[in-house]
Amino acid sequence: MMLVQNPWSWMILGVLLCAAEALAPGVFILWIGLAAIANGLLLMLVPLDFEWLLLSFGGFALLFVLAGRRIYGSLGSTSGASPFLNRRADALVGREARLQHAIVDGFGLVSIDDTVWRVAGPDLPAGARVKIVGLTRDGMVLEVVAD
Repeated sequence: MMLVQNPWSWMILGVLLCAAEALAPGVFILWIGLAAIANGLLLMLVPLDFEWLLLSFGGFALLFVLAGRRIYGSLGSTSGASPFLNRRADALVGREARLQHAIVDGFGLVSIDDTVWRVAGPDLPAGARVKIVGLTRDGMVLEVVAD
């Protein structure tokens, strides 16, 4: 029980938890480690009973986890400058293009910007205008209709 009421024990535990975050990254252990450090600092200022120590640790942990979610949640949003990063085909839906090679037996080729894409749709001659309406399940073939 004495070890729990020693502020240095809380700080050492916090540093170990923060170091564990480097070994198993997931940005969760870090916040618990910071809560333990904050608990140690609080214990240096105010002597607390065991129950209050656990309660303050829980409060700090909740506070740090929520703050961390707010910080990292805003970094992971797709509303930034590149919402289609690593999903280039999704950005093509709705665009129009001319067939580079005729669609025969359901498949053909279209050139958009600097890339040649495989397309699926009704049989059409080369040079026909098509509109991209979606992607196949695997996301590798553009689904088109005659424009």
